[in-house]
Amino acid sequence: MQVKTIQEVFDWTVQFHTQMAANFFSVRDLLGEHNKQLIDYCVEYEKKLAEDLIGFKAITQINTLDTYCYEYFSENSEIINFTDLDRSNQLDEQVIQEYLSKQHQKVLNAYSYLADKAQSPEAQEKLSELLQLEEQGLKQMIQSINRHADM
Repeated sequence: MQVKTIQEVFDWTVQFHTQMAANFFSVRDLLGEHNKQLIDYCVEYEKKLAEDLIGFKAITQINTLDTYCYEYFSENSEIINFTDLDRSNQLDEQVIQEYLSKQHQKVLNAYSYLADKAQSPEAQEKLSELLQLEEQGLKQMIQSINRHADM
């Protein structure tokens, strides 16, 4: 996938969350019952984030950032390739949490960069909303993983 426009950034983010959900689902059978519940939660939350982004994309037009999108993804081309969970590790709450944080940081960095580059108040507002959506989603999933680990 090549990312050149803000609409393609939205597509990339939807694909990112969809791949996260699929990746979590693919390791479900490798886990004990306790961690299957955690993975099920992560799958559903990633799907929710993807759906939220699809809705956001449908109502947002920010074309002034296309140059910055192209620049960012050209300079950070490694983020386009999705990284699967390492199945050679013991998949416990800590491994899942670290993976989730590391992967989501890619999205947070991209939206933070674009929000900083946005020149119009509308673009800054929309990108700040997206950044908040991603940050809140990650925080909620991390908190749920922590609660799950305490059980």
